[in-house]
Amino acid sequence: MPVLGMGGVRIKRTMLSEPPRDESLLVAVISVMLLLFLSMICWREPEWFQLLAAIPRQVRVEGEYWRLFTAIAVHADLRHFLANALFFTFFAYLLYGSFGFWVHPLGMLILGAFTNYCSLLTYSPDTRLVGASGVVYLMAGFWLTLYVLIERTRSFSRRLLHAVGVGLVVLIPTNLSPEVSYRTHAIGCGIGILAAVGYFQFRKRKIRSCEVFEMEEVETVEAHGDWIN
Repeated sequence: MPVLGMGGVRIKRTMLSEPPRDESLLVAVISVMLLLFLSMICWREPEWFQLLAAIPRQVRVEGEYWRLFTAIAVHADLRHFLANALFFTFFAYLLYGSFGFWVHPLGMLILGAFTNYCSLLTYSPDTRLVGASGVVYLMAGFWLTLYVLIERTRSFSRRLLHAVGVGLVVLIPTNLSPEVSYRTHAIGCGIGILAAVGYFQFRKRKIRSCEVFEMEEVETVEAHGDWIN
């Protein structure tokens, strides 16, 4: 008759199995509201665009590196803001919820500025770079990479398939516009992936210590002396 026997060990829970921190939604909403606040100032006072935008000449020649940070919050209009707001809030919620303040907002802000700097290196001196889309791609690359590396309750191929599926929905544009900096998107995503790999290696012991294991039970058969074909 079939009986249950002891099998191997499988991972039941990981760091990502834990619910997000209680204040995660609040942090995400405050983050996106700060973007909206600075954008609204620029919509009301258009000269602020020139003051806050990331411009290669101003950054690289004049040394106004603070523009790399302020440009993240500035959007050309409400439509531009709304195009970034949903996914920005979503990934801010996930990143703060699972990894805390040092990843979001601090880490994403610093890496977002670095993304803008790398992007400016590819543009003409007077180009104006504004918007949080590069940071959204940065956050997506960071989160999806860590999901693949951490969530070992599922097989690697299944995790990779999930990450690619979400990435296609979030990262692939439905239409192309000459006003959109797709190279900034690509740079942000690449930096996010590399930063996630570095973060994982640095925190690997802590991340793995959160894993909970359980024994798998497998079916065995007692033949009771009879041959089974």
